[in-house]
Amino acid sequence: MILAIDIGSSSLRAAVFSPDGSLAPETLTRQPVTPATDGGGAMTYAAEPLFAQLAQVVGKTLRVARRQGYPIQGVGISTMMHSLVGARLTPAGRADVGAATTPVFAWGDTRSESERENLVEYFARRRLYARSGCPLHSSYWLLKLAWLRRTLAIAEWQWMSFAEYAWLRLLGVAYASASLASATGLYARQAGDWDEETLAYLGLARRNLTPVADDGFALSGDRLQPPFRSRWASLREAKFFPPLGDGACGNLGSLCFSPRRAAINLGTTAALRIAAPLDREPEAPPPGLWVYRLDQRRALVGGALSNAGNLLAWGRRALRLPPTSRLEAALQAARPDETGLTILPFLAGERSLGWHPQATGVIAGLRLATNPVVIWQALLEAIAIRLAWIAEELETAGLFPASAACIVSGGASASPAFAAMLCHALGRPIYVIQTEASARGVALWTSLRLGLIRLDQCRLPDGRRLEPEAEAHARYRACLLRHRAAYRKLYGAAQPNALAP
Repeated sequence: MILAIDIGSSSLRAAVFSPDGSLAPETLTRQPVTPATDGGGAMTYAAEPLFAQLAQVVGKTLRVARRQGYPIQGVGISTMMHSLVGARLTPAGRADVGAATTPVFAWGDTRSESERENLVEYFARRRLYARSGCPLHSSYWLLKLAWLRRTLAIAEWQWMSFAEYAWLRLLGVAYASASLASATGLYARQAGDWDEETLAYLGLARRNLTPVADDGFALSGDRLQPPFRSRWASLREAKFFPPLGDGACGNLGSLCFSPRRAAINLGTTAALRIAAPLDREPEAPPPGLWVYRLDQRRALVGGALSNAGNLLAWGRRALRLPPTSRLEAALQAARPDETGLTILPFLAGERSLGWHPQATGVIAGLRLATNPVVIWQALLEAIAIRLAWIAEELETAGLFPASAACIVSGGASASPAFAAMLCHALGRPIYVIQTEASARGVALWTSLRLGLIRLDQCRLPDGRRLEPEAEAHARYRACLLRHRAAYRKLYGAAQPNALAP
């Protein structure tokens, strides 16, 4: 059996899966977490309390697994992308797990945007968008570290994701996977390693980052540090694999390993990603998108929306919506794009496609007759058409064949009305699965690495297939064109020079 640990921006989860990716539901443990935010753009977690909560979640799952008699053969971690935390280096050059750390800076911490103008010329001149696959944006480490060095001697710290910090606390060492390293903005795609020139620009050396491990690398559970060595004795014989980004895990859990399928995950944020072998990896990302690594053999190309589940959570708080059953019935009875509203849904800034982190939300077209259900429909449609915009860029780049379907997972996909909106907006079939795709993905990854299952034995979870309707697609296409016009009128093109190849 496999222990899957899933570190999300809004919850921590742990569960046990069989090697074929089937969840043992009684083992699922979940703990909500909330980042600290303020009006200045902060979005952080305190590393020590967050790790303590993670340890509690894993401990609860392990206690259930022991009672059920589940032997744990491997441990995998799926983690929120782009988190950054610093641990002080000792004189010997090792990260000091006993010392205080920096906060854990999350993807949505925008304070480092103040460094943009200082980096635009360097970023464009060194062709870092093409080299790293990551735009110049505060969600990535380049801006964050440039901002931190104003007040911190960053060369005296080792920098890592929160999941690597958890590995450090558990096993005494930390390693990055290709999937996590490639989403930092400091990784050279073609070299398959940290970008030496970017590190030199920041005044950092390789000791300031964790090593990038090979796909098959693992450590034995007998490396567990006190008190976990005794507390989690059932993991002594298990293999621990370096953490993967939740985006990569979402594709793995949805069996989107190749260009035949794209994965759409709808969580706090949303993303559309397609995998490609490295010989088909684009030299430069398609406009407004990024290129990460699924693993050391496959690229992951796509875009991420900063506003999805968090946007809908705001809508539930702000609008006087009817009960869920009545709301769903109203949405299913409505015609596509009949609201008359144009929404720019940037309550948490913007990533794909224009990368304006300071963008704010706009609702255009309000009238006295506009009611909460109408606004709710328009919010859902805004998410759907922006995912369709990402899909269009992938199609234009030749990475998303017309024959490819989308595998959709995540909380928002539970609404049949929204699933239909998404299908019609994309204009292609979708298959909706109700599963923890990231956790399932890291469980499958671990099983494959251990040789417990072959790729051809992996099966999609049960779900429902939807087919697009031509008239509805045409209406959402018109909605997207109107949305783009409003976007360009308010924000212009993408951030100046930020996406220069």
